[in-house]
Amino acid sequence: MKISLNMNSQIPLYQQLVQQIILEIAIGNLRCGDQLPSIRDMAKQTKIHLHTVHKSYKELQKKGLITMKPNSRAFILAKKSGSIDDIELQQISCNLEQLLVEAYVKGISEEQLRQILNQISKKHFL
Repeated sequence: MKISLNMNSQIPLYQQLVQQIILEIAIGNLRCGDQLPSIRDMAKQTKIHLHTVHKSYKELQKKGLITMKPNSRAFILAKKSGSIDDIELQQISCNLEQLLVEAYVKGISEEQLRQILNQISKKHFL
């Protein structure tokens, strides 16, 4: 698993790490039972502070995607495709709505959004 963080991004580093791990799960590079690097090892790999990695792992745990074991060990708990529950679907819908409203405010057209979505889908899911 290769994690690449943009230190100049407006997206906080812990969120970037969460997003990249979720993406690795979504595309099948990380599967249920796989172990993530320890917090210390991930901090070294990504060159970010231990507390930042810990915050990312806690967020993933809160989302139900990993479980934390003693000694900073984390394991993937990702569900099989198609097993999303109503609450998770509602949360994803809410997140997408926020992004769409932000895009609309910034002047991005519906067609541009469709193109972006198609590019992302082709890149990661096809």
